[in-house]
Amino acid sequence: MQISYLRKSSAWILVVLATALMLGSKNGLGAEEALMIFALCFACELVDSGLGMGYGTILTPTLLLLGFRPHEIVPTILFSELLSGLTASFFHHQARNVDLRPSGADLKPALLLAGGSVAGVAVGVALAVNLSSEWLSLVIGLIILSSGLCVILLSKRVVAFRTWKILALAGVASFNKALSGGGYGPLVTSGQILTGIRGQAAVGITSFAEAFTCLVAVALFMVQGDYLNLPLLIPMCAGALVSVPFSVFAISKTREHHLKVVIGVVTVLMGGLTIYKALH
Repeated sequence: MQISYLRKSSAWILVVLATALMLGSKNGLGAEEALMIFALCFACELVDSGLGMGYGTILTPTLLLLGFRPHEIVPTILFSELLSGLTASFFHHQARNVDLRPSGADLKPALLLAGGSVAGVAVGVALAVNLSSEWLSLVIGLIILSSGLCVILLSKRVVAFRTWKILALAGVASFNKALSGGGYGPLVTSGQILTGIRGQAAVGITSFAEAFTCLVAVALFMVQGDYLNLPLLIPMCAGALVSVPFSVFAISKTREHHLKVVIGVVTVLMGGLTIYKALH
């Protein structure tokens, strides 16, 4: 498996870099700025593909601090998450972190999350204009924080999987993402673990479901007249896509209990950060 994974990973990285260099020759960004975006997205996706959370949560405020405008970065980030999510799903399957075959045990929760997420995004976008973002951010932060604490406290327990739990999780998480632009990965990954899904599988399933969530969100943004920032998209996608094989391989070698604890701690930190931002 390791030799096959290494070959596929190497081929993927070479294709991504070659494509980025070819398209980057006509890019509007300077070389230094493009390299900085590449490195930033590499690091953010390294965390996201490994733990099922963190890409948009880290990348959006960082790009805002660098001077990019919200309307040009949010659809672009979501599109890059669409591509990196599909890529991460493939490599998680190759590394046997998750089994997404038609007969695989993980395909059902993945499809349930994807379907529930699409519905949640649609409802979230429709209601976003009528709700207070400050209060929503606070509630989302509390939900994420509580999920992380539960994962840590219940890391050695097995909770029964139920279809309704996954559908409810998908709806709430994607609703959060549509309203706030974040909070999907921490809630979905930790929530799956609480329903009895293995840590490695939960990360791979989150990548699969979030890709479809981002697809719907990008389509809705474009319908509203917001478009992709192509010069920013090229180094962003390149950095994210190159990092996926590295983080997926690292997670495949991590012990299940340790992974649960790490996911729980990171979820708590992200929930705390969300609450802090909502109150300041």
